[in-house]
Amino acid sequence: MTGIGTRHVRYLMTPTGWEALGSATRASIENTIHLYTETREQIRRSLGILSQRCAIHPTGEKRVVFFGAGDVAEIAYVSLQRTDLTLIGVVDDRRSGRFFEVAISSPEVLSVHGLNGVAYSHVIVATVRHTETIQARVTQRGIPPDRVFCL
Repeated sequence: MTGIGTRHVRYLMTPTGWEALGSATRASIENTIHLYTETREQIRRSLGILSQRCAIHPTGEKRVVFFGAGDVAEIAYVSLQRTDLTLIGVVDDRRSGRFFEVAISSPEVLSVHGLNGVAYSHVIVATVRHTETIQARVTQRGIPPDRVFCL
């Protein structure tokens, strides 16, 4: 290791060091993939349980809304594709724009009757941070606790 400036360091690696770095990188990637796969399957199972409780809209859909548009919501979206649930909207405090092909809305447009006038069965809290706070905020909007589902 040699210094090349105030905050910069250069590592001089031996072939054995490169091999060790490669092995550690592969192990880290394998662990990340395993964690993602396990998380996706756990979320898919949870969504399957929700599907059994979900009301069927006159169109034949089981409509849900995500509260959250982050990493957990992305995994939940992938998992949702293997269920009979239909994502009709996403609510998020900090993000706007689109979440895959679905518009992201402000929490203020979420009501017991619908999201932007579109009826839904359940709100899925699609995050692992601040779930209790989000649940409380959703129920303050008049949505019954039995219509709020945390992953």
